Amino acid sequence: MKTLLSILTLCSFLIAEVHTLKPIKIETTPLHENQKIISEEKAKETNSISLEQKLQTNTSFNTIIDATGEEAISFRGLNKKNTEYIEDGIPIYRTTGGNVDTKFIINSSKVEINDGSGASSMGVSAIGGEVKLSSKKPTKEFEATLDASISTNAEYYHAYAGTLQDSIYFQTDASYYQTNAYLLSKDFKETNIQDAKKRLNSDKKQKNISFKAGTTLENSLHLATKVSLSRSEYGIAPNVYTDISAPVFEAFGRIDKKDLTSIYLYADYEKNDFIYTFRAYYDEYSDIYALYNDPTYSSKQPLVTYDDSRLGGNFKLLNTQKNYKNSFILQVEENEHLRFGGAMPNAKYILDSAKTSFLNELYLSDLWLLESGLTYTYLKVKEATDATPKDKHSLDAFAKLSLTHDDNSLYASVSKKSRMPSMSEMFSYFPWEIMNEDLKQETSLQYAVGYEQDLRAKTSLNISLYYYDIKDIIILRNNTHINREEAKHYGSEVGISSLYFKKHKLSFFYSYADARDSDDEHLELIADHKIKIEDNFKITNTLNSYISYEYFGSRYSSNTATYSDAQLKLSPYSIVNMQLKYKISKNADTRVGVKNLFDENYQYAYGYPSEGRSFYVTLRMDI
Repeated sequence: MKTLLSILTLCSFLIAEVHTLKPIKIETTPLHENQKIISEEKAKETNSISLEQKLQTNTSFNTIIDATGEEAISFRGLNKKNTEYIEDGIPIYRTTGGNVDTKFIINSSKVEINDGSGASSMGVSAIGGEVKLSSKKPTKEFEATLDASISTNAEYYHAYAGTLQDSIYFQTDASYYQTNAYLLSKDFKETNIQDAKKRLNSDKKQKNISFKAGTTLENSLHLATKVSLSRSEYGIAPNVYTDISAPVFEAFGRIDKKDLTSIYLYADYEKNDFIYTFRAYYDEYSDIYALYNDPTYSSKQPLVTYDDSRLGGNFKLLNTQKNYKNSFILQVEENEHLRFGGAMPNAKYILDSAKTSFLNELYLSDLWLLESGLTYTYLKVKEATDATPKDKHSLDAFAKLSLTHDDNSLYASVSKKSRMPSMSEMFSYFPWEIMNEDLKQETSLQYAVGYEQDLRAKTSLNISLYYYDIKDIIILRNNTHINREEAKHYGSEVGISSLYFKKHKLSFFYSYADARDSDDEHLELIADHKIKIEDNFKITNTLNSYISYEYFGSRYSSNTATYSDAQLKLSPYSIVNMQLKYKISKNADTRVGVKNLFDENYQYAYGYPSEGRSFYVTLRMDI
């Protein structure tokens, strides 16, 4: 039925009366000082393929692990579930663990980061801000891109094609990624379950394909539909110091299948001073989580299969006047989760959620802008096997005052934000987990100030300070999720970019963070200091070089090797990356580079060593 709906919608586009395409700028509240953009060129310089890799170019993001040992990222050290991810106005699918798979391959999308001090695409921004993806649309009768990257650890191939015919456009993206395992640093010393060469159980295969079609009618109505499929399988690399004699089974795992199929519908309409946007989305997700008794991955535990689905939609109304903008947003969703197999009975859980927001931008004068907003969220557990949790409500709000004069900008904001617990935090999904259906939502009072200035000689300066006062923070302790009374989290960020030196583009970024809960335990895997220095050097008209230095300060990590909650302090480390780019022609270029030039032996969490030195070559061609 859902596939039929998609086909009928597409057909309606093709038979409708069409006119000359006029781009429609659809927005709710535009991002101001809190917006940071990761350019496509930046991704190429760092050979970043996945969304996770692209975000890691920003010093505000930290590498962490989740409860199963999978590598993930978090913004400013906040739990990875605290950041909202939006693609063309649609929230990216979250698993029942509340996680967004940032490892998925994205190709033709602009990445914007909202630090959370103002409004987001869906209302009052999430505790951990927002990552917004904006896909490109064809601009020619025919256009295509082919690119490939081959490294000592992996291979990646991507193809894009699009066409614009009068007011109708079609586009498709396809990609393939594979790695058998990644090489460790030569300084890594082998353990009982990990040799000193390739990382155990770190292989991965991922295939993605998407089709999108759209049209513009009467120069004011934009309609589109998109179907995307992602298929992957991979190993979950274990803690290298794992005590294999411990009576647990989660140490050795694989995702033998992870499939996501999505159908999206888009409608944007502009008339007079009003812009209406509508999004409808449906996702089908499933994975098979395979557990093993030993590091040889030959003695398999009973398989656990998860089948999930999401059905939702959102409506936005933007009214623009001379001195103000008002936005109204309504979002509704139903998430269903089914669990089969393993050492637990079959289970079914269904969550309904609704969120409504009102945002306002008021221009007090040519210099002063006041932003404010309210968001009300309602979460109802419609069905839950062996559980009767209470409904949850939250009312969030923010206010932000900005001053812009000449080349200077200054802002201050205060906000109250919430995060609802996910299904897997409230209910049990593994035999060793204990259910906590009465888990409260996290709430946070957040304060931020920032300053931007364009200095002389094409140099810019950005400074921001933030403080988070988090109540009922959700943490994992003794195989169950609990609310700890509170946590204090404060930090600062500084960025300087300059074209002062001829043929050089220099950048310096620094971030500092300190985060502890009411038991004086550190929030995990937050580097106290992070530094990144970059230089782009134009050697000739066709040859460019890129070099970066990254410093990561001390972090605290749980000792998951012994399945305890004891915290360990991790040592600082530094990484140097280099790349040469050669422009073959107007539409083609090739790049060669090295990551971790000095083969630094480091770990992003205790017992989880990262890649050693790796070399890569890429080729890209536009048609």
